[in-house]
Amino acid sequence: MSTLSHRPANPAVGEAVPHESASLHVTGEALYTDDLVGRTLGVLHTHPVGSPHAHARVTRLDPSPALAVPGVVRVLTAADVPGTNDAGVKHDEPLFPDEVMFVGHAVCWVLAETFEAARLGAAAVEVGYDPLPSLVTVREAITVHSFQGGQPQLARGDVETGLARSAHVFSGETELAGQEHFYLETHASLALVDEAGQVFVQSSTQHPSETQEIVAHVLGVPSHAVTVQCLRMGGGFGGKEMQPHGFAAVAALGATLTGRPVRVRLTRTQDMTMTGKRHGFHAQWRVGFDEAGRLEALDATLTADGGWSLDLSEPVLARALCHVDNAYWIPHVRVNGRIARTHKTSQTAFRGFGGPQGMFVIEDVLGRCAPCSASPPTS
Repeated sequence: MSTLSHRPANPAVGEAVPHESASLHVTGEALYTDDLVGRTLGVLHTHPVGSPHAHARVTRLDPSPALAVPGVVRVLTAADVPGTNDAGVKHDEPLFPDEVMFVGHAVCWVLAETFEAARLGAAAVEVGYDPLPSLVTVREAITVHSFQGGQPQLARGDVETGLARSAHVFSGETELAGQEHFYLETHASLALVDEAGQVFVQSSTQHPSETQEIVAHVLGVPSHAVTVQCLRMGGGFGGKEMQPHGFAAVAALGATLTGRPVRVRLTRTQDMTMTGKRHGFHAQWRVGFDEAGRLEALDATLTADGGWSLDLSEPVLARALCHVDNAYWIPHVRVNGRIARTHKTSQTAFRGFGGPQGMFVIEDVLGRCAPCSASPPTS
């Protein structure tokens, strides 16, 4: 309930009001997740052991050479997980996989006194792989029917009738790639366990409650035993909605097992290699125009490149389908959607959340068909 006390002293449209964090940002005093490392004693640093293969079965994992590296304290593997070895909201993302699904997929994590010691320890871990066939493009996935998740359809009118009575009918394919979020602050988590056994995680996450849930089920504890806080983010744009959970879980697992604070902060190379992007899309379409060049019918199949797991691919695809007509009226529409399973990072939320990909399809259709029509489309 609002009261006069909540109103600004001189309410006026256009009055300059500083952002609540402006002074901290411009003075450099604003704290981000990784800034807390310097204020925390005894922090252990981490480094992943990433796969060099897009798809392979892990046949051997020997972390013992890493333990001989000065400064290395522990190597986290699947055997250390007390709860569920999975960091995905759809339960399809093993935190420590026995089958790697993309280049850079971490099979274990090294904990050390310094980041350099952790890096050297990760390089010493011995891993054996049995390479498997990989799918790295949407077209490859379509060819072998490698799909995951639901296959929704959006429809209105009668597409076949609309195309049959169209004066001009064209068909084609549209393909667009993904996009890296490139937030200035890479993925970062700092976890510690307090004297009461409460797990406290500082995480650069857009979804703290879900990060909490994933950390809890990896540790095998109830959610109320885990607290997740995000001070502020140095950019996210969707890239930190689902992707931080596994990194927070690694930090929390390390802190639980060692009794010391554990820091996970990806380098820029690691972040770009290991985390999801905007979904690339492939579209196959038929479109009809009347004599005046107005849109009459559209029959299309949109295939999103989901990567190795579902993440948010289903709602991203749904929004792409709902935006495929953009600002145009199409009397007869049938748009089928599906998600390709490829051996790449699991693609995730990104500003627009599938909308730009859907709109790109119809804009590409119009741009390519207009020069071929007797009259340019005017719908």
